[in-house]
Amino acid sequence: MRLRLLTFLLAALALCGLSPLRAQAPAQGWDPTRIAGGWAYQEVDGSLVFFDPATRSLRAWMKGSGLLSTLPITLPEVRKPAPIAKTAPAAKAGPIATDYDAAGALLYGIPHRQRPSTTAPKPVPQQAPVAPACEAVPERWVMDSYSRTWMVCDGRLVILNKDGQIESASALPAPVEDIAVGREGILILYRTLKPCLEKRDLRTGGVLWTYGDRSQLKDAAAQPLLVPLNRMALGVDGTVYLAEGASLAFTVLDPIKGPKEPGQTFFTCHEALPGRAVLGSVGRGPLLSWAGKDVIFGVFAPSQVKSCGAPESKGLMLARFDLRNGALEWIPTTLADGHRLVGLLDHEAVFLAPGAGLAYAPIH
Repeated sequence: MRLRLLTFLLAALALCGLSPLRAQAPAQGWDPTRIAGGWAYQEVDGSLVFFDPATRSLRAWMKGSGLLSTLPITLPEVRKPAPIAKTAPAAKAGPIATDYDAAGALLYGIPHRQRPSTTAPKPVPQQAPVAPACEAVPERWVMDSYSRTWMVCDGRLVILNKDGQIESASALPAPVEDIAVGREGILILYRTLKPCLEKRDLRTGGVLWTYGDRSQLKDAAAQPLLVPLNRMALGVDGTVYLAEGASLAFTVLDPIKGPKEPGQTFFTCHEALPGRAVLGSVGRGPLLSWAGKDVIFGVFAPSQVKSCGAPESKGLMLARFDLRNGALEWIPTTLADGHRLVGLLDHEAVFLAPGAGLAYAPIH
């Protein structure tokens, strides 16, 4: 009898000891509201897809529903630069003036006497460091209708199959700023001085059409811009909207015709055309389309839009572009600089915080 009683007590203690662990298990799960960082892609259903470096996986998460799915993915190795033979050091010379330096002078107000000279010294090849092989870090990703993932990673366009395995990988001509799933293709906007956009075939990844001057891609690859100057968003019917530089108007491209017959759409703020934003050292923030609505949101620092009819604000300023009515409305937020706009819900804009985690701002 005593043996049975002792066994019962041990079993009860074991159960009591396990119950706190079981209760803590959900709390120890992956929570983007606290740890998400880097970048995020928003699906049409409102869910956000994050890259979790700890588990090398893409995690789909929705506010109010929690974690929806986890896809472990295979990442390519970082490309090793080709070794270059050492040569004798060249004579010391001043910096080289390029189109990108000129853009910096205009954007950042560099005095003429401090601008780089136009005399270019002969390049001095250096021995490229050989680093140990390691996995590349994803920069952008979208999911197509075939459950494949198109990922910008280490200067390559990597296509993953539905199981997260690498299907193909091809070199990209320049750094990528925006990527989107369009009608019958993938749209890629490069980080260049002027907009340069490609549409690629869903089956092969080959280029279907290009908008903009492709010759600037070589300059962008050799001397990447530090901040974005142009952004892209898609309308509800797949129409492509491009924001160029400091302009608050959009270039409009048909998703099929591409560069043929591009249009322009302008917006009024307080019944007047707004001025140009001041990009400065911050550059242009993301553009996101609001699912199911003819509305696009952009984000600016308050100092960038003082001359554009925006009200005073101590936090970031949301620009609400009403495509149907051609109206621009400013929505102040309480969020500090460094928050990145990544999603739009029914009544909230979703931001990635500068350190980690999510933050929200009301929209209408």
